[in-house]
Amino acid sequence: MYFSSTILSDFIEYAKLKSSDTTDLAKQINELQQNKHITYQTMVRTLNLLGKKLNDENLGLHIGEQISLKVTSYVDSIMQYSDTLDDAFENAVEYSKLISDALNCSLHKSEAYYSVIFEENPNWKVQQSHAKKQVLDLTLLSCLKSLVAYTNRNYYPVKIHFENPKPKKLNEYYRLFNCSLYFNQSKTQIVFEKQIFNKYSKRIEPGLLESLKQKVQSEMNNLTTEYKLIHELKKCILNNKPERILIEEASKQLNVSKRTLQRKLKELNTSFKEIENDLKLRLAKTYLEERQKSIDEISYLLGFSESSTFIRFFKSLTGRTPVKYINSYEHAE
Repeated sequence: MYFSSTILSDFIEYAKLKSSDTTDLAKQINELQQNKHITYQTMVRTLNLLGKKLNDENLGLHIGEQISLKVTSYVDSIMQYSDTLDDAFENAVEYSKLISDALNCSLHKSEAYYSVIFEENPNWKVQQSHAKKQVLDLTLLSCLKSLVAYTNRNYYPVKIHFENPKPKKLNEYYRLFNCSLYFNQSKTQIVFEKQIFNKYSKRIEPGLLESLKQKVQSEMNNLTTEYKLIHELKKCILNNKPERILIEEASKQLNVSKRTLQRKLKELNTSFKEIENDLKLRLAKTYLEERQKSIDEISYLLGFSESSTFIRFFKSLTGRTPVKYINSYEHAE
């Protein structure tokens, strides 16, 4: 559950571009950039800092538009050294985890269209919606810019499907993507005409791409990933919210028996209840931090029959009531 910490350098560069007074912001961001990777929570915190400083609801779009991202440089190079545009996007999907594991990328090809599909990691899915929006917008625009960079032509998508709700203002989306936009969709995807991918190829010197791939693969090998079973179980639990899925039904959806699921989770030093409670707690914190929902609404969305039950659950895991938690969060900001 990580982002490359290089993205923090991109944020600082953008902040300097947009504001003459970035000393305090740069200091705060630099304090977060201690390791090669940062956590999801650090990414959320950083985007909140940046958004507050620059007062920009379309931060992700504008970062992607106005600076060349250092965090994507390896993947960008691999795409440019690919023989065809089709290969370039295949390679970008394969090595995207070098940047982050927040969004799982996949490709879908039909007779007429070529789609890049993005699915949220369940651990990213429970983070604050504002941060998720900025990261997704930045990713989608980076995807479009990769196409333009390879072809040296100003192509636009046919359409974009967004899993998230429709924003209040769409002007910047239409300006940058110039295509049809659909919100509250089952998955996020950016769709291009397939004929574009059949038109472009390069004559690349043999060995250049493989040499670069080997370097990137060595970086990929050092990444830590969540066990697939836990990952899929989290997706299963979240996909059924606000209803609470029982372990019997989850087992069916994962195509294993209840006993097998319990045994495998025990081998991984966890349990169904522990995973479920971790997700509920993270979602609860996210809803409280966003300040958009009442305690009653949060209780319902997490599957509690009464708000008093939710309050007891939250206090048992944090030592604080939801009200005390949000007060301390606001103070820390």
